[in-house]
Amino acid sequence: MLPSMVAYLVFVAAAAAADLAGALLVTTVHQKGLAPLRYFVAGGAGFMLAAAFVRMLPESAQVPHAFLFVLVGYFGVHLFEHTVAPHFHFGEEVHPEALLRPSAGYLALLGLGVHTLFDGVAIAAGFMIEPALGVLLSIAVCLHKVPEGFTIASIMLAGGQSRAAAISAGALLGALTIAGAVATRFVAEHHVGYALALSAGVTIYVAASDLIPEVNREGGPALGWTVFGGLVLFAVADWLVSPLGDR
Repeated sequence: MLPSMVAYLVFVAAAAAADLAGALLVTTVHQKGLAPLRYFVAGGAGFMLAAAFVRMLPESAQVPHAFLFVLVGYFGVHLFEHTVAPHFHFGEEVHPEALLRPSAGYLALLGLGVHTLFDGVAIAAGFMIEPALGVLLSIAVCLHKVPEGFTIASIMLAGGQSRAAAISAGALLGALTIAGAVATRFVAEHHVGYALALSAGVTIYVAASDLIPEVNREGGPALGWTVFGGLVLFAVADWLVSPLGDR
């Protein structure tokens, strides 16, 4: 059996790699022209909304005034997009076929980044309590990591960012998972709840105000079913890990 510290590092690295794998999958499919990008955006919208309402909001609800922080996250992003974002250039090439504003990808990265940071916290906390618990939590996290990487890469590409930027976004989510695991002992539990509440507001805004309107503009039953498919994807992953206990 691997020593506990080595096992801990292996499982954290595997969770981080799953984010990158999801991003690589989307960029490869998009590059080969196997599926229109709008379907990735639609699936990502369903997945992000499910993640926010099923996991992020309940996990943050234990702190006082949690939903006030959710609203601060939501309306803070709204204010940012209508004041700073229209005048701010991120340095990436914006392609004419872009479906979303360039800022959408970075805002999605912010919301999902905070969430994935605490994926690392969950894994590390599990190993600190008992190695077997750490293994179970690692499996639970990995099951939603690939669609998470899939989602962020789709949004980056839809915002006109390059393939390299989309892959880098997936890699950054993975790196944040590692950072969360490493920094776990320094994170106060009440701060975790507030950070998750803010990130839930950001995630809901990006999905509901940036992605869903694009799906509605394109129209058609296929895109509607794809949004629903994103919800089902999250629900299936959540159902698979439910026997392992609450994260």
